[in-house]
Amino acid sequence: MEVCIDSRAVVSPGNTLFFALKGKNHNGHDYVRELYEKGVRSFVISENREEFAALTEAKLFRVEQVLDALQSYARAHREKMKAEVIAVTGSNGKTIVKEWLYQLLADDFSVYRSPRSYNSQVGVPLSLCGIEESTEVAVIEAGISRKGEMVRLENMIRPDTGIFTHLGDAHGENFSSLREKLEEKAILFRYCSTVIGREGQAMDYIASTVDKKARIVRWGESEKAGVRTRVRAGSENSREVEVVYGTERFTLHLPFGDEASYENCMNAVCVLLLKGIPPKQIAEKVSWLQPIAMRMEIKEGVNRSVLVNDYYNSDIVSFRAALAVQGMQDKSKSRTVILSDVLDTGMEPDALYREVAERLEEAGVTLFIGIGEELRSRREYFRMTARFYPDTESFLRQESRSSFSDQVILIKGARRFRFEYIAGFLQKQTHNTVLEVSMDAMVSNLNYFRSLLPEHTKLAVMVKAFSYGSGAGEVASLLQYHGVNYLMVAFADEGIALRAEGITLPVAVMNPQPDSFDSMIEFNLEPEIYSPELLTAFDRALVRHGQEKYPVHIKLNTGMNRAGLDPGDTAFLREFFSVKRRVEVKSLFSHLAGSDEGRLDEFTRLQYKKFREMADEIQAFLPNRALLHILNSAGIERFPEYSCDMVRLGVGLHGISAVGAVLEPVAAFKTYIESVREVKKGETVGYGRRGVAERDSRIAVVPVGYADGLNRRLGNGVGEMWVKGSRVPVIGTVCMDTCMLDITDTQAETGDEVEIFGKHIPVTELAQKLGTIPYEILTGVSHRVKRVYYKE
Repeated sequence: MEVCIDSRAVVSPGNTLFFALKGKNHNGHDYVRELYEKGVRSFVISENREEFAALTEAKLFRVEQVLDALQSYARAHREKMKAEVIAVTGSNGKTIVKEWLYQLLADDFSVYRSPRSYNSQVGVPLSLCGIEESTEVAVIEAGISRKGEMVRLENMIRPDTGIFTHLGDAHGENFSSLREKLEEKAILFRYCSTVIGREGQAMDYIASTVDKKARIVRWGESEKAGVRTRVRAGSENSREVEVVYGTERFTLHLPFGDEASYENCMNAVCVLLLKGIPPKQIAEKVSWLQPIAMRMEIKEGVNRSVLVNDYYNSDIVSFRAALAVQGMQDKSKSRTVILSDVLDTGMEPDALYREVAERLEEAGVTLFIGIGEELRSRREYFRMTARFYPDTESFLRQESRSSFSDQVILIKGARRFRFEYIAGFLQKQTHNTVLEVSMDAMVSNLNYFRSLLPEHTKLAVMVKAFSYGSGAGEVASLLQYHGVNYLMVAFADEGIALRAEGITLPVAVMNPQPDSFDSMIEFNLEPEIYSPELLTAFDRALVRHGQEKYPVHIKLNTGMNRAGLDPGDTAFLREFFSVKRRVEVKSLFSHLAGSDEGRLDEFTRLQYKKFREMADEIQAFLPNRALLHILNSAGIERFPEYSCDMVRLGVGLHGISAVGAVLEPVAAFKTYIESVREVKKGETVGYGRRGVAERDSRIAVVPVGYADGLNRRLGNGVGEMWVKGSRVPVIGTVCMDTCMLDITDTQAETGDEVEIFGKHIPVTELAQKLGTIPYEILTGVSHRVKRVYYKE
């Protein structure tokens, strides 16, 4: 039985047990009927709704708390499995250690590890349910954010071996001190037979809390360490480490030079030593360690296709997860999967590939491309349209980009198959200046603003102007899943595009034009009415279409003086609605002129007072009750008492706060160093010879210019970019397609990543330098810049 909590991720309905979890923004019970219609028959619920009575074939397991039931189910499953369970916790490095353990152990054992960062109260039970009877070693990641959480995780995991990675400030906002956080994390190890970690005060404390019979394996540079290490040499990209364990002395050549990678690697190496793997083999395995890709990428492909890139590992568990992510993408496109031989699973090959074929059929995959000899030799298992190649090079030689159009393509392969070349082959051909959009950050920001609202306040989200540059279709799909009530666009064609993307939420159009009325009615888009003439014209259009009770939103002018009905227009509205009309007023709303500025707070209060007076007067003669809304992003933060029935979230979703709240930056504008040249002191750089080298300099050329959205005023030292851990100035004039950076004080080279704005260069900083607002910066990123959407 497959455990599922996400209605979109069901692949095998008849073999699924759905846990209807309730969260702040979602209620799994809302999806029970939909899943039943798709074939799911087993549900764990806490609500007994009337609609469930009609689900006559369903097995409904009623419990008090669904999360408790999920965790109990996971613990029972873990207890049935014979695998050795290794639990990893710490402030940083958990996922890296887990993935490196998989890389290091997979040749010798059947290894299972938590999918991605499934380390929470919900993620851990899902991880445990993935352990199979054939699993020999299960590596489970455990993360906490507050006191009281680890005891629940430990009760499920009951690890045999524990690894403590590091004690730091990450996720520390709910702890009074590092000591308190350490005490909470140490609970995971209390019944372990072995605990591994770097020597120091943290490990000393952990050792004092575990069972006296437990083996404590400290590694470090002191003579007391059970595994002694000494860094003999190092560079930016490598580190040579001498290791002494018992009578063994050997050298590791780490393919990473940083301290964090050294620490993560040694935690994993200790596991191999305890398992008796010979030092020579350990050294060889460590030399081949690969960096961990921490995110699955969703990119724009050739010929209107969508690419789901997950080519960093290949095992049956991550394959199932990747199929689920593919299933969440654009439903109007066909499904294609490109898969390499699945390595290091411990499963018998015939059974493995039969399961792969079954999964593909259940997921509705219409084209399968298998790469590798094991897949080729079992081509008869795959009953859909299928093509097979012995290796990646053969695929690239024989396939044509024109063969792929209007598809969602999952690219999933073991690292040795180098599927990054396939991803490059199928990716839409643009220059490598990109706008990275973090869906996780967007959800985090959405939840922050939701937390400020009264319980029953509805939420409308602005997705106009290409959703502030981040891409309207992708953002709208995310918002639809996370249960917002309304989407708002500027013009009708933006709303039509959302409907083409499969968006079914109500969509309001802020600037409806009479020549777009027919299209708006056809695509069920709701106009915002800002004048008596527009209201009359739209009502007449509804007569032509035979529509009644069509929702409209009436804008009231309370002091913005841009658009909207004035107080004197209420007499018109009273007369207009004195007879039966085709429109139905869905909402009355207004715009605040200065909700983000403290100096205008009195005016904001006057606007709200005027809005309520006008709305109350209009509401008195309307045949139905209309929703009221006036707050924008800044208003939600600064005037939550004015939330009314609904609020409109805009730039706040993208990480801009009016009160200095620490929000997640959603968009990161990035490029790379195209070339580097030496420029002598006194020589000039760029048009007009405005960039003068004040010393012998290294100048980098990067492929981003004003045609991409980089403001020309950022040239000549005004703007900076982030390269190789440092800020570097823009030198010379910004060109149409390129600009130049002074990288003299860095070790940057051709090919290195450059951040224009993002985590290190906030978009608010650029706005201040240019004397503008973040909206202009975000919406100014050209459509020719590729958007890359990712989720951790």
